[in-house]
Order: sequence, then structure tokens, then C-alpha cells
Amino acid sequence: MKQILLATTALVMTAGVAAAEITFSGSAEMGVVGGGDNATERGGHTGGNTEFHNDFMLKVAATGETDTGLSFGVSVEIQKDEGNSNGNFAADNEAFFISGAYGTLTMGEIDGAMDWAMTENVGNPGSIADDETEHAGYFGAFGDGAYDNQIARYDYSFGDFGVAISAELDDTDTVSNGYAIGLKYAADLGGIGMGFGLGYQSLETDGFWNLGNLEDFTGTVIPAGEDIDMLGASITADFNNGFVAGLAYTDIDFEGDADADHIGVSAGYTTGAFEIGANYGVFDFEGGEAKGWGIAAAYDLGGGLKVHGGYGDSDIDGLDGDYETYSVGVSMAF
Repeated sequence: MKQILLATTALVMTAGVAAAEITFSGSAEMGVVGGGDNATERGGHTGGNTEFHNDFMLKVAATGETDTGLSFGVSVEIQKDEGNSNGNFAADNEAFFISGAYGTLTMGEIDGAMDWAMTENVGNPGSIADDETEHAGYFGAFGDGAYDNQIARYDYSFGDFGVAISAELDDTDTVSNGYAIGLKYAADLGGIGMGFGLGYQSLETDGFWNLGNLEDFTGTVIPAGEDIDMLGASITADFNNGFVAGLAYTDIDFEGDADADHIGVSAGYTTGAFEIGANYGVFDFEGGEAKGWGIAAAYDLGGGLKVHGGYGDSDIDGLDGDYETYSVGVSMAF
């Protein structure tokens, strides 16, 4: 009788594990960051001062499955950024999803449909201070985060094609909500892995947002009530010899006659344990340009430990300053 009860208990526990799962993963960074006199603040570091850097992130993910095969789950990152005192913990990048045969619905601090479809930067091994993506020419999330950065996205993939739609709501009900649509396609053409992305996004500014990283450099935001439409396309190529490259273009249409565009170019190379990637981007406005470039390199020591180095620089018409940034250190993955 005891043997039967024990066997039954084991079966119940196994079934529970198969239906639901909670996983933990983590990462950490340590090193030195610095830059020019006019460098922007990054991760709690003041301007271009040379400072020690440390960062820790714990990711918790929980998933389950219904009796009919519907998957669901949640993930969140508990992170300690650099601060003036111990502590400074925050929960970030939360995401909740339900997925089935007819696609996936995701809500939280996630990519909108345009950002989901387009690729601005390929071959990037990363740096401990994100120097390569913090320059003035980097677009980043396109129109995501123009409101409260809480996004709902539905996406569906069939074969090599994918389509997504998303919305980001204005909780104050003072400006129009933001909407986006994205399409992407992957193919192998003559031994080269190609990726194509197309995205459209519309939003109305709330007076607390600017394109890319520009607010960090200019200290200004786009005035409230400005209608903006973005239409962009990207193409990436994996040459299957360690070399990858990408190109992204976005047309930005402001309300009235004003408009702008953004171009981003990136490339990366991997050989053995060594990786290196670089990117260049420029916002072209009617009154001038904001541009920048970044480079990052990493060497994998094995076991989850990597050595990183990064550098970024920016140039903005009408602003004189030394905006270069750099970092060197190690990352740990657990």
C-alpha cells in the first residue's frame, strides 16, 4: 500500500512539473566606465567621470500550459543598477503572455510591433555601459516608450513570415494612443541568411519624450500634441562565416511640413571566442543632424564569464561638447 501511495505521489509531482515551470537566471557586471566632459549620464554614473561600475540582474520566468495546449507565462527582471548607496533594486522588463496555435498575445514592457519587426544593430557583443547604443545617432526602440512603456502586442508567425500589431495607451487620456504594425521575413539566399523587416508606427507626443537618445544630449523633448508617423525598413545578412551586417532606414513625418529620417548601419564579426561589432546612425532633420557611432568587443573566457570593452561618440549640429564614452570590464552569466 505504501509503495502504491508513493508511486502516485511521484506521478502527481511529475505531472505538476510538466505543466508548470519556474526558472531563475542571472547576470552581473563589474568594471570601469568614463568619457568626455559632456558625456551623458548612464546607469547612475555622472557625466564622463571615471567611475567603478557594478550591476546585477536576476530574471524570474514562470510558464504553464492548459489541458488544451494553450501556453501562458510571465517574466520579470529584478535589477540593481549603479547607485550612490547600497540597494537601488527595481523590477523591470516585465512581460506576460498567452500563446496558442493562432499566435501570441504579450503585454508589459516589451517591443512594439515596429521594433519587433525591424533590426537596427546586428553583431553586437555588448558592453557593460552600453556605450555602443547610447550615442546620439542610435534610434533604439523607435516609438516605444512614448507614453508609459506598457505595450500590448499580438504576433503570429507562419513559416518564414511574421506579422505583429501593437498598442501603447495614453493613461492620462490627453493625447491619442500609439499604434504599430510590423512584418518580417527570413530566407536563405545563396547561402546567405537574410532578414527583412518593415514597420509603421503612429503616436502623439505627451511632452515627455524625444527620438532615440536625443533628450539625453539636448535636454529637450518634443512638445505635447505633436502627431508623428514613422515608416521604416531593415535588412540583415549573415554570411555564415562569422560576418554579419545590417542596414535600417526610417522616415519620420512630423505634423505639418516638418520631417526627418534616420539611417543606421551595423556590422559584426565572430571568430572563436572573440566578437566585435560596430554601428553608425544619423538623424537628419531640416535644421541639422545628430549622429554617432559605437563599437563593442568581447572575449568569452568560458563558463559564463566574458571580458568586454566599449566606446561611443556623438556629434550634434549646434552643440559643442566632448560626448565620447568608454567602458571596460567583465560580465557574468549564471
